[in-house]
Amino acid sequence: MRTRLRANKPAPAPAPGLAGQVAAADARALALELGGLRAPEHVDVMGLGIVLENGETAHRTTWCWVRWRVDGQWSPALWCHVVVTDHRLLVRLPDGTLRSQWWSTLVGFEADLAAGHVILDYGDGRPRLFSGPQAAVLAVAGVAMLYGPEALVSHPALDPIRSTAAP
Repeated sequence: MRTRLRANKPAPAPAPGLAGQVAAADARALALELGGLRAPEHVDVMGLGIVLENGETAHRTTWCWVRWRVDGQWSPALWCHVVVTDHRLLVRLPDGTLRSQWWSTLVGFEADLAAGHVILDYGDGRPRLFSGPQAAVLAVAGVAMLYGPEALVSHPALDPIRSTAAP
């Protein structure tokens, strides 16, 4: 789901079945874009009210459930707007504040698409969990940004969204 929304106007949580199929198709499209095999989609960052760094490219805007692990417990899930860039995940919390989750400072990355989540670990004792159907998009972006676009064809975490049909 790509929508242009700001704080206090959350997108509705998608229905699981169809949303999963749409998200997997979007993740495959993103993989082709990041691999240079398809023209990239345009993301209107000005319309979203965000500022990117010089040379930073936004690849997708989506919605996910976001949690932080604090004192050994996962926080309650927040339905957040997430902008996926080649430098970070830019998360707009329900109160309108922004949080940057930088790819370059990760020490751990776990994508489990069967469970529907991606965990980002910065080594600060507060891993971040992104869940929902669009976790597939975050997983593709994470694999490409952390291991290089060539890892999109071999990283085992992406097996659930790989097309098995012959071209």
